Amino acid sequence: MLRNPDFQRLAAGSSLHAAGFQGEQVVASLLLYQLTGSTFWVGVGLALSFLPMLLVGVPAGASADHFDRRKLLPLIELAVAVTMGGVALFFWAFSASVPVLLAVMFAVGCLRAMHHPVRLSYAHDVLGADQLVSALGALSMFGRFGQLLGAVGAGTIAEHFGAGPAYAGLTAAHALALFVFLNLRTNPRREAANGRQTMRENLREYARELRTNPVLVRLTLTASLVEIFGFSFVTALPELVSQQLGGDGQSLGILHGARSVGGFVAGFVLMRATGLRWRGYAYLASLIGFGVALIALSVCTTLWLAMLATAFVAFSAASSDVLVQSMMQLCVSEHLRGRAMGAWVLALGAGPVGHVELGAVVGAVGASAGLLLNGLVLVTAGALVAALVPRVRNF
Repeated sequence: MLRNPDFQRLAAGSSLHAAGFQGEQVVASLLLYQLTGSTFWVGVGLALSFLPMLLVGVPAGASADHFDRRKLLPLIELAVAVTMGGVALFFWAFSASVPVLLAVMFAVGCLRAMHHPVRLSYAHDVLGADQLVSALGALSMFGRFGQLLGAVGAGTIAEHFGAGPAYAGLTAAHALALFVFLNLRTNPRREAANGRQTMRENLREYARELRTNPVLVRLTLTASLVEIFGFSFVTALPELVSQQLGGDGQSLGILHGARSVGGFVAGFVLMRATGLRWRGYAYLASLIGFGVALIALSVCTTLWLAMLATAFVAFSAASSDVLVQSMMQLCVSEHLRGRAMGAWVLALGAGPVGHVELGAVVGAVGASAGLLLNGLVLVTAGALVAALVPRVRNF
């Protein structure tokens, strides 16, 4: 798999894109917390960055199947790089402000909502169904490595040099990703009939699949639940670092770096899981593990313990992501893979609910109690899905 030149390019570009994504999350959340002194506004900002997943998920999946994925990837990356560059120039000339940060997080979120289904379905184009779990595991691994560099680098630059230089670094990461994606060569696998569909027909077929494929629907709903009560944990990190761990912006970047290490390990494990059986059981185990890890993080009082707990959180989170992505692609016909990943992006659109929910809970009772509550919800949900939804359990 790693000897395939196009997969090498896809993995390298994904790593650079992830560095820019994670770096932006660290810088933007840090700035919002510094400007407002409120975790609630951090939650609002992260909610706005994920709201486009809900708004753009369906057309993004349809576009991934309708257009040439090999050409769409660099076009999306170009738009992200230009946006980041504009933000860097603005923050160099003017001071950071809450409205500008919120607007940028929403705009970049729209572009990333387009990026996900194209990148994930293109992995199938390059390597095929037999290696899909391994391919997505490898992309997750390289992506987490990029997130590690982006989180630590952007957090450190923002702390010592300010927002403008930090966004300039993020621009550089996306510009490099653009260069790599421009050299992709594999043509997307697509049924001939699908290539002749209009976008309206494409969307109608998408809606019909969601109505008639119960496995896809159940996986989408479960992924939404994980997004609300699991991935929203990043909202609590600025206050956890500041109030419970006694850290600063650099400590926040280190914690996000530990998150990337845990995800990297999960990607490495799944990359070697060619021919994995019982994906459903593995997925539900990762969901319950996610909840246990959040409970552990809620009681940490030192940075080192928080790093270990965050790595455990990220291991479970990355595993659940890779497994559900592969299951969603494999439960639909070949020509619907992009739209299946659009359904996954749609599930990510539930993220704003989780970020606002956790932001409000943390604001009322503190970061520790908020993380504990969400962890208990995930453990309970995983147990209920395992007991009551055999189509997911036995996938």
